[in-house]
Amino acid sequence: MTVSAADFSKALAIGRPPNIVKLFPNSHGLLVSGKVIDHALTVKGKAMTMAANGRNSFIIRGALMAAQKANAALIIEIARSEGGATAYCPINYWNMARQVDQLCNELHITIPVAIHADHYGIKSEKDLPFAKVEIPTIFEAGITSIAIDASHMPDDKNLLANLELNQFIPDWAGLETEVGEIKGSEGLSSPAEALFLIQGLNAHNIFPNWIALNNGTGALR
Repeated sequence: MTVSAADFSKALAIGRPPNIVKLFPNSHGLLVSGKVIDHALTVKGKAMTMAANGRNSFIIRGALMAAQKANAALIIEIARSEGGATAYCPINYWNMARQVDQLCNELHITIPVAIHADHYGIKSEKDLPFAKVEIPTIFEAGITSIAIDASHMPDDKNLLANLELNQFIPDWAGLETEVGEIKGSEGLSSPAEALFLIQGLNAHNIFPNWIALNNGTGALR
């Protein structure tokens, strides 16, 4: 489907979050919040999108070209273990948005793209002070959604970590949470555990867009 110039200009004017507008004031890359993509899929119904693990520019380029061809919204993501302060990938939390934006302009990409900080891992309460300093910097660098992954901790501490860090996540940003450590030894996460986390967050007026489970699925709304 071809997007009209007028519709695309309108999307650029209203769809880009404040950090993207500030970073790339003259860009024609439609970088949006993960929350926007989630809401759009919900409205459309019976729809999903792919979160591509953008470990290098070749992967990002290919994913953008494929999404443009399919006329599909896209999430480009990288996990903290891959692209955090001790990253082993050339793409990281602080340069991913810049690379995606550059490629969107180069390739004339018109589909919406979210920039997701996947698996921002909190292994224990000792990780929280550093996270409170680091999380604002990744949004300053163009991240538009984040997954707070405190799933290594007991359910109550997982909830408390999510509550404590939420103040550092912009209201407009996409939010993912997680219950049950991926490949953990305690078995699959249960509906009761998921409800404990989500209802606990809802009680504090926090409504994640996605929840990731440890049963091999991706992020589920």
